[in-house]
Amino acid sequence: MITVELEVQNREFLGKQANKKYRKEGLVPAVIYGKNKDNLNILVDPLKLKKLLKNEAGENTIIEMKLDNTDLKRNVLLKDAHLDTLTSEPLHLDFYEITEGEEVKVSAPLSFIGRPEGVKSGGVIQTLSNEIQIKCLPNLIPNNIEIDITSLNIGDTLRVKNIENMDNIEILSNPESTLISILAPRLVVESTATEEDGSGEENSEEAQATEEKKDAES
Repeated sequence: MITVELEVQNREFLGKQANKKYRKEGLVPAVIYGKNKDNLNILVDPLKLKKLLKNEAGENTIIEMKLDNTDLKRNVLLKDAHLDTLTSEPLHLDFYEITEGEEVKVSAPLSFIGRPEGVKSGGVIQTLSNEIQIKCLPNLIPNNIEIDITSLNIGDTLRVKNIENMDNIEILSNPESTLISILAPRLVVESTATEEDGSGEENSEEAQATEEKKDAES
């Protein structure tokens, strides 16, 4: 598991007005919390954080946060990001402080490897989920979980229960949840044709109604 460093600032003032002021200064209000630990209110540079998470292991990267002008350091995981509904910019960030020996629950991304046999035969991949929920020690959090889908044929479905067991990692997602299905090409064609037929009927009805209106007006 990758660990990166990020320097943050102490958040002296709380409340909506103070947070609004911090955001105008280019900083995002945030909090670090943990099991049996006091909350720590901080300010984060969103550009530096985004760069770290993008270049490393994503949201599951362990961040060693150092509070500026102090010797205080805390290892954390990003647990939640409250975003602006219009701009998608972060309004507030929640970080969970890691306790040595304590397992954490996170979403682990999946990487599907290989070209399915069903696709070679003309089938189509339908991806329903590309992540699963897991529980493990922080140092065991995988950057991603690779799954070989080469053997999947048309009509085959890959479910959570088909993922091979991983040492010291517990999968929490529903075993019956579907991750990938290989659809027959005719299903896609039939679906498209049905949509076109429906559209054609509607257009025909509109045309007929227009003609009837013209006859009535004349």
